[in-house]
Amino acid sequence: MSRVDGGNRPSLPPKRSEFERSERSDVTRDTKPGAAQGRTPANANVRSFQGRSDFEPARPAPASSRPTPAQTPAVKAPPSPADAESIAQADMELGLLEEFPDADAQSGIASAMLHAHADAPVSQNRIVERLKQDGRLETLFGEVFREDNPYVEQPHKNAIVKALDTALSRGTVTGDDLRAFSRGTYAQEWQQIGAALGTTRK
Repeated sequence: MSRVDGGNRPSLPPKRSEFERSERSDVTRDTKPGAAQGRTPANANVRSFQGRSDFEPARPAPASSRPTPAQTPAVKAPPSPADAESIAQADMELGLLEEFPDADAQSGIASAMLHAHADAPVSQNRIVERLKQDGRLETLFGEVFREDNPYVEQPHKNAIVKALDTALSRGTVTGDDLRAFSRGTYAQEWQQIGAALGTTRK
């Protein structure tokens, strides 16, 4: 028969005071695994703050990450008064070409103009530039070097070579232009011009 009164039950340990319970819970909390290595947050998505608050001013970007400022193209200086007058004179003389329908006559006038501007590279370059824009450079200079052209003298040929040399150095005429002309209608004449240019540019 079992005893109702539980006389043989072990006696309960005495109740701890509130002070003992709180002191023990502090000790247990401090000795949990990982306490020595630093506490890990309960939520894995919570990370330590490393950015800036919304109330902080924006920090300047490091020098290496700043965008490179865009390079502005170089602005050409306006021509001097003397050069401007020389260019205006060349433009006026170019208008004379319209009065002569024959290509050989026009070539003689163009080469004579270049010879007259032999000491003015700015106006010489202007003449070459305008003839190239008009699409007449290949034909007229080819005509200058055509054999038996009655309107052309050797100084005129020399003026053409000198003007083309200046135009090449200024980018008005390119090597691609010369190569294209040397394969065109005046291929033989432009090959002579190219050979003369090669001699002067050495």
